[in-house]
Amino acid sequence: MGCFTLSTLKNFRFHRRSKLTNNASLSSGARDKQTLVDTVDRISELPNDVLAMILSVMATKDVVKTSVLSKRWKNVWKEVPYLSFDMRKATVTNMDHPIAHSARVAKTITKVINNHNVHLEGCTIKHDDYQCHNGVLETWIRLLTLQKHTRALSLINLDANARGVNPFPFSPKIFSHPDLETLWLCLYDLNTPVPFYRCHNLMILKLDKISTEVDVLNTVIASCPSLKVLVLDVMWDNGRACLKIRNNNLKLLHVACSNVDRIEVHAPLLDIFSLDYHFDDAQCNVVIYAPSLLFTTNYGPNLGRVQTMVYNISCKARELENLGDEFLVHKAANFYQQHKYLAVAVDVMNWKEVEMLRNVLVAWNGIKKGFFILFKDKSVSKEEGESSIGGTQEEKWVENLFRNVDFSVESVRMYKFSGSNKRQFAIASRFITQGTVTKKIMFLTSSVPEKVKLDTEAAVAKLMELPKGNENLDIGYF
Repeated sequence: MGCFTLSTLKNFRFHRRSKLTNNASLSSGARDKQTLVDTVDRISELPNDVLAMILSVMATKDVVKTSVLSKRWKNVWKEVPYLSFDMRKATVTNMDHPIAHSARVAKTITKVINNHNVHLEGCTIKHDDYQCHNGVLETWIRLLTLQKHTRALSLINLDANARGVNPFPFSPKIFSHPDLETLWLCLYDLNTPVPFYRCHNLMILKLDKISTEVDVLNTVIASCPSLKVLVLDVMWDNGRACLKIRNNNLKLLHVACSNVDRIEVHAPLLDIFSLDYHFDDAQCNVVIYAPSLLFTTNYGPNLGRVQTMVYNISCKARELENLGDEFLVHKAANFYQQHKYLAVAVDVMNWKEVEMLRNVLVAWNGIKKGFFILFKDKSVSKEEGESSIGGTQEEKWVENLFRNVDFSVESVRMYKFSGSNKRQFAIASRFITQGTVTKKIMFLTSSVPEKVKLDTEAAVAKLMELPKGNENLDIGYF
C-alpha cells in the first residue's frame, strides 16, 4: 500500500547498533561495514507519531503485525490515524464454516479497535452480511464513534442479498457524535431514519446503493442540516413520491435514482449538482432552487437515462475550506466520471478556478455527449485574495488546463463567449484544432447585446479559418 512495506520494516529488526570499544583497531573495511550497521536502524528512532503516519499507508492487517518486530514496535500500531478492514481478504481454512469464519474475523476486528489507543481520523470496514443481524455492526459503530471519536467512517456490506434482508442498526442517534463528520454507507436497507436523528455533526454523507423509502430519506436529510456534501444512490421500497432536499449549507449534491414523482432541491449555496435519473414515460418534475449554479436545465419524460453534472467553479480566498470542490476530485466522487454531459461556469482569469476545472476534466475522460461552458465575467467572480494568471502561467495556461486531459465530446456550447478575451479564444481554438470536439461547437448569440453579438461573430469567423482536428466539425451559433 505504500513505500514502507512490512518486509522492509522486518529487515531493520536484525541490525542493532553495536557498542564499540576501539574504532581505531578495526580495519578500513570493518569500519565501513560498521558504519552501515550504525545507520540502518534509524527508522526505529523516529517518534511514534511519525512512525504512525508511515504505517498509515499500509493495510491494517500488516500494521498490526509490526508489533512483533521488536519491543520498540509493540505499541506503535495503536497510534495510526486510520484503520481499514476487509473481511474478504481474511485467510480461510478448509475447516472453516462460513458463519464461523465470519464470526472469527469479526472478533479480531473488534479486538483491534478496542486495543487501538488514540482517536481515529478514519476507519473503513468491509464486512459480511452476518454482522447486520447479530449486533456486531452496531458494536463497531459505537466503539468507533463513542470511544475512538472517529471523524470519517465507511461501512460496506460485502454480501448484500435481496432488498429487504440487509437491515441497518436501528439505534437512535447512533451517528450523532460531534466528532463524526463524514459517513459512507454502502449496500444496506435503511428502514427508519432514527440512526440519523440530530446529526448536526455530519458534513459529508454518502448513501451508496441504499434501499429505503422516500419519506425515510427525506427525514434523514432533514436531520443533517450541516451537510456540505450529499451523495445519494438509492432504490425505493415504496411507490412514487416526492424527494425533498432542503439544506442551506449544501455545496455538492448528487442524486441517482428513478421512479419518483418530483425532486425538490432548495440549496442556496449549491455549486455542484449531479443527476443520474431514468426518465421514463411517467412524469418527474425536477425543481431546483440553487442560484449559485448559473445554469438551468429542463428535465422531462421520455428522455431515457440522464447523466449530467452542473458545476459553478468558485474558489474564494475568504473560505477556509471548499469541501464540495475537494470532494469532487477525490476517489470517492466516482459518480460523475461516466456522465455524458457536463456544464461548468468558470472565470478563466482566476488560475485557481482554471486548475479546478482541469482536475474535473482529467477525471471526466472518455467519449462524451455534451460539454457546456459559461465564461464568468471577471467583475462577477473576482474577489479580494483570489489569484489571477500572470507571467509564465499567462503564456502556458492553456497547456496547463488540458494537461493529462483525455476526452472527446460530440458537442460543445459556449455561453458569454468574448471574442476579445484571449484565454476564451484559446480554449475554443484548442477544441477545434486538437479534434476534441467531434460534431459541432456552438456560440451563444441569440440573447446578447448587438455589440457583443458582432464581436462574437467576428471571433468565430477567425476560428472557422483554423485547421480542424475533425474535418466534418460544424462551427456555428445558437
